[in-house]
Amino acid sequence: MEHLIYSKYSNERSVDFALRTDIIEKENSRLVKKTPLYKEGEKHVEKLADWYEKLEKIFERSSFVCNKCSLSGNSAVLEYVYGETMEERLDSLLKKGDTDSARCLLKGYLKEVEKIYAGTSFVKTKEFEAVFGNAALDQNLECGKVTDIDMVCQNVVCTEPPVILDYEWTFEFPIPCKFVLYRIIHYYIHTNPMREVLDEESLYTEFGIDQGLRETFGKMEEAFQRYITKGHVPMRDMFMEISPGVIQMYHVQPGHMQIYFSFGEGYCEENSVVFPIKDGEVSATVEIPEGCTEIRVDPGDEPCVVLLKKLDFDGKTANLKGAVAADGVIRGNQGYIARKDPGIEKIFVPEGAKELEISLVISNGSLEIIKQLVEAQKENKILKRKVQHQAQLIQDMKNTKIWKIYEKYRKKVERK
Repeated sequence: MEHLIYSKYSNERSVDFALRTDIIEKENSRLVKKTPLYKEGEKHVEKLADWYEKLEKIFERSSFVCNKCSLSGNSAVLEYVYGETMEERLDSLLKKGDTDSARCLLKGYLKEVEKIYAGTSFVKTKEFEAVFGNAALDQNLECGKVTDIDMVCQNVVCTEPPVILDYEWTFEFPIPCKFVLYRIIHYYIHTNPMREVLDEESLYTEFGIDQGLRETFGKMEEAFQRYITKGHVPMRDMFMEISPGVIQMYHVQPGHMQIYFSFGEGYCEENSVVFPIKDGEVSATVEIPEGCTEIRVDPGDEPCVVLLKKLDFDGKTANLKGAVAADGVIRGNQGYIARKDPGIEKIFVPEGAKELEISLVISNGSLEIIKQLVEAQKENKILKRKVQHQAQLIQDMKNTKIWKIYEKYRKKVERK
């Protein structure tokens, strides 16, 4: 007897590609079933069995296999593969702090993919332009005859041999191999801030994907997403319209807070102490060196918003009126800093202070978002000054003789 244990609707696509994915349990085994939601999508689902056969031949010269696929009515039936995905394995290594092993594993996977889609010179075709646009690809690029562009880390199960899942985005015309590598790197690192420690830039460089190619591949990806939707507007693309003012922030990844002590001659590494940041928070109690007149606090390495929960000298709250942040602004006990290697400096140390207690909560966002926050805070500060200035003008005017005469006249009229 069959039991439906999971169902997912991929309906944020055009009718040609919209489908339902079911996981069905039958006699202690499972299978995956993909069914078109509309008649227009039947051809897309039928092609899965064709892609299975063609990719299996392509993968003969690699360590990969595809999860088996057959047709049943208007549905494609695929084997259910048990095991840890490449994405899960990489994340597990990163959570343990083993960045080197994670990087080595990802590079090994990229090199295996590179072997598959090589040996043929890329030529732009009309079919290519229909899906990926008229991309400016002037370099000598290699490709395969059949290409699954969606070999992202979540679609690889680390069994023996590794199994490639979900190959519905396979095409039988030339597509640059480096575009497939670009998508693997981009969609792994950009979907979770934890993964940024893998150094995206160096991975692109190692696999020959320069800045120009990245920009071109980005445009190709945009064209591909338009091809999938074909006029249908997914809910995700309405986010900024239906959720105005919402921005994405996240806790800073493992890093360090560094406190510098100045004795009137600037800041240097020798006169500093370092404390680990964990889950976006850091607290410390520090002895103030004799003769220290001011300190600088560096809250990690990325653009951030930092809440100074506690900044006390000998139990008394620090005076932050003179504190400054390059490419940033300090408002009350919050700092908005739009630069890498952020810092809050010129924090005055009271004469004779012995101990500093500090507690920070740090949130990161993209450089562009933090810049917008900085500008908004600056505008608020200017507006506040204008309001205060106008209030002072009104108060000054109330102290004039003409105003006092007017007030007497107004009260006399009101009594009548």
